[in-house]
Order: sequence, then C-alpha cells, then structure tokens
Amino acid sequence: MAERLVYGELSLMAEEDPDRRHFARLLRAFREARGLSRADFGALAGYSESTIKSFETGQRAVYEYHARHFDEAFGLLDNVFVHEASRFGKAGYSAAYGAFNDVEQEAEDLYSFEHSLILGLFQTERYARAITEIHPGTTKKVVDERVKARLDRRAVFDRVPVPLRVWSLVDEVALRCGVGGASVMHEQLMYLVEESERPNVSIQVLPGAVGHAGRLGAFAIAERSEHPSIVYLEHAADGSVTDDPAILKQMTLLFRSLQTRALPKDASRDLIARVDDERWKPSARTGARVLTAVATEETV
Repeated sequence: MAERLVYGELSLMAEEDPDRRHFARLLRAFREARGLSRADFGALAGYSESTIKSFETGQRAVYEYHARHFDEAFGLLDNVFVHEASRFGKAGYSAAYGAFNDVEQEAEDLYSFEHSLILGLFQTERYARAITEIHPGTTKKVVDERVKARLDRRAVFDRVPVPLRVWSLVDEVALRCGVGGASVMHEQLMYLVEESERPNVSIQVLPGAVGHAGRLGAFAIAERSEHPSIVYLEHAADGSVTDDPAILKQMTLLFRSLQTRALPKDASRDLIARVDDERWKPSARTGARVLTAVATEETV
C-alpha cells in the first residue's frame, strides 16, 4: 500500500508517526472549535484549502515556520503548535534543512550561494556520498538516507507544470576543492557543465581567490508567489530557516552583490570545464590521489 495513501482522515504516514498524528488531530480540533472551514483557516494562515487538508491528514511534513503561522492565525501567544512541531525530524536531512527542503519543492525560484561545495541539487551520487561519509560517527544507514534524499531533490527540475528555476552562484574554490578523489571531481564538474545547459538553470562562478562577504557562509532563498520567501542559512552544526523580512532583505542584497562579481553563464561554463581539464581530468585518467575536502553538515 502506498505510503501516502489516505486512510480515513489520516494518511498512513501520519498513522506511523504518533507525533505527526497528534499534530494533525490538534490542528483540526483547533480549527473546528473556532468554526472555521479549511479555506477560511487557510486564508488566515497563508495557505490554500488543499494545503491545510494535507496538514490535517498528515500528508505534508510540518516544520517550525508552518507551526508559527498556525499559532499566529489562531492568536495563540503560548506557541502551542511551534512546541508540537519541535518534535519532528525528517530522514535524510538535518532538522533545519528538512524544513527548507519542503519549501524548495514548492518554490518557483531558488537563489543559492555556495563557497566551498557544489550545490546539493547538482551533486552526483559519488560526490554526495563522499561528503556525507567524512562526518564523524556517520553510519552507513545515515549516509544512504542522505544521499538518496539529495538525489531525490532533482525531481524539481522536471516538475509539472512549472519546473523550479535555479539561480546558483558558486565560488571557484568549490571547483578546486577535492571531494572523493580526482575521478569523483571530474565526473562532478562534467555533470555541472551538463546541468548548466538546462533552460531553467543559471550557474555562475565567482572566479579567483578574492575575498568577499559570501565567504562567511552558504545560503539559499526560496521564492514562492503566494507565500513569504524562506531563507536557509548554513553553518557547521546544522543551519537555520527563517522567513524574517529583515534577514530576507539582507540575503537578497548579498546575493545581488555577489552576482555582480560572478562570470556570465557561458564564461562560467567555460571556467568549470577549464578547471576540470587542468586539475581533475589528468589525475582521473592516471588514478592519482588527491586530498579529500572537509565539508559542513549540510550543503544546500
């Protein structure tokens, strides 16, 4: 039986997760106690009627920013739903990135900056595995879950009716930072060149070893036409997700500033191929070994 098949009012996913089941029933109980239809409550919380139904049947994962919108819509000053949502996790992701991944699936546009690694959406399986395996104490099960989750994200490129548009900035350092060996890097850079040909993808490289504000941390902005934009800020421990307008404005300005220093799409594609020719392709052919990079917990 399919994992998301609705069973009565709650999906099997919710039935298998007592915390999600409790949250779904609590949300419905609060809504009905106030005499609100799903459409009425959705209008208050900033979601469609079908989205509210997916929360109430456990078909959609719930994260802190969802719960905060529910508390605000109900006028709950004691953050009832935020507290309940704090119990959730998501296989294959850290807690913070699990929240952002759900937003990414719904976004029209994704703006991303990476200073030392390739954007997760563009990672090959071997590159993703090499990054995940170097974390201390990581089990094979966790590695497999995270690699699968990262590869599954690619479905947004072929999403119907409108695929995700990606605006990706990457520091040249990430192209030269060895992850998993020369053959892994050669495969990864060639895949990056291939993906850059997609009409809904823009990959631009910040060339050279010049310092810039982006070196302080990777980040991503997911824009949705009918809901607030969400920002993911990466750091070594996990990361954070926010829809704070002030932070959104700050990161949007930073992205635009970095974009003015990046090469155009065609020149970026040429640089990626040139770095591969100079650094990775010869070693991949001879089997020469290279140093493996130390990665952060999650790369967007």
